[in-house]
Amino acid sequence: MENVKQYYKELGKLLYAIAIADGVIQPEEREKLHQLVMKELAHHEKTYDSSGMNQAFYVDFEFEKLEKEEPKLNGTVKEFNHFVEKNLQVGDKELIDLSLKLMENVANAYSKKREKSIIEQVKSNTDFLLSKK
Repeated sequence: MENVKQYYKELGKLLYAIAIADGVIQPEEREKLHQLVMKELAHHEKTYDSSGMNQAFYVDFEFEKLEKEEPKLNGTVKEFNHFVEKNLQVGDKELIDLSLKLMENVANAYSKKREKSIIEQVKSNTDFLLSKK
């Protein structure tokens, strides 16, 4: 993935949109996010920022920032899909799969209905993009 740091920020935004889809971020959703970033995403990510921090943690940072700001998130799925379309590289399937797993786990941590439609939009787009690589 080109611009990995920005990818993780976009993923953090998308995960926030998934968690807030029912109107409230539940503690279970937040906890699931933190667990999976620590145990899986950070383990997979081999790049670090200038301070030596694993770039996967930008997912958490972006999520927490948005939680404080409570912004309107119109277009978040479209923005994420557009970013992936522009920056996807050969060999990114594992990262996309881990990201989708993270989305599903956050969605399944509490409620599922609205969150599922967001995930399906992303999955449909990433499946199409990966099939072209």
